Amino acid sequence: MRKKLLYFMPDNPLSGKAGNTTRLNYMLSYFNENRDLEVTFVSLRDWGMWKKEEETLFHERFPNIQLCLLNKKYKKNFFKYLFLYKIPYLFKRNSIDTTSYILRKEFSRIVKKSDFDVVLISYATWGRLGSIVPSGGYKIIDTHDFITAQSRHKYSIGKLFQDEISILKQYDNIWTYSVEEEYIFDQFTNKKVTLMPVAFPENFTNKVTEFKYDIIYVASDNPHNIKGIQWFLKEVLPLLKNVKVHIIGKIGKTIAEDFPNVIKYGIVDDLQEFYSHARIAICPMMSGTGVKIKVLEALSYGLPVVTNRRGVDGLINKKNNGCLVSQDPKEFSEFIHQLMNDDVFYEKVKQQGICYFRENHNLKIEKEILDSIFL
Repeated sequence: MRKKLLYFMPDNPLSGKAGNTTRLNYMLSYFNENRDLEVTFVSLRDWGMWKKEEETLFHERFPNIQLCLLNKKYKKNFFKYLFLYKIPYLFKRNSIDTTSYILRKEFSRIVKKSDFDVVLISYATWGRLGSIVPSGGYKIIDTHDFITAQSRHKYSIGKLFQDEISILKQYDNIWTYSVEEEYIFDQFTNKKVTLMPVAFPENFTNKVTEFKYDIIYVASDNPHNIKGIQWFLKEVLPLLKNVKVHIIGKIGKTIAEDFPNVIKYGIVDDLQEFYSHARIAICPMMSGTGVKIKVLEALSYGLPVVTNRRGVDGLINKKNNGCLVSQDPKEFSEFIHQLMNDDVFYEKVKQQGICYFRENHNLKIEKEILDSIFL
């Protein structure tokens, strides 16, 4: 008999190329290809901004997965929006909880319809949904990020941390992608904590020797990426001579000023074109938590990465991993110039990245972990 799995992720896997959607598509592909699982995927219509044609495309791409779209709030009905969403939200007890009465009610209907063997919930902020699941099922929380660190400027750190840990303790297994977060969750929850490797296919053979793009930066428009690119454009870009920077993703819309050596593309259909033909990837990151998917994606193509300290958060090795790290704008620019002009140095950093990636982020490692949990 096939195991029944309920997988909750609020995001839309068909919207953009951000790290969260990249990860989501990987998980959905794994579940879709596994015929030993009967999978129900629950997402949020009003959070993921689902379009009707995207629902059709989802069924074409993942034919073995049942799709359920729920609502977090009823904006079309003012009284329901006010009394079932807005007012209750003002009196929530847990500072990181983003669920609503409406969502919890709709989610409850799904879990009551079937006896799920495994329930996988994404993000601690949605973790309260786990309390709705009847006892007997194996509950997993896929944390993605350390919410206390992400929201420390909004609330008291003590309150945030206590609330986050209280949610994580409801689960049988806590997934994290960061060695730092693995340590914290293990110390304070007394629950099973699994360090997920965040695997990508090896794309080293797709890398060409002819470089069409000097530097690429792939990013969404979240606040941490915005802060990072603003620092780069203000502090580092003026120090770069005869170098073109190619910026891909929603982050481009946040850059109001035009620079002669910066090219903005917006969302593109084929990231491989850029990764395969780029010389260097950058990840200016002054804040944020967890593993940066964009860094691992670049390393999967054998691309050296120039980044800040926050760019290597979560990585098992902080050195000799294909990343050059600096907080200083001058040194950051010097790393770029050295990679551009010193072939021996470039090859050394590139090979370090390939070795690190193969040892820690290959698909075989992650598949073995997933199989041990779901099969």
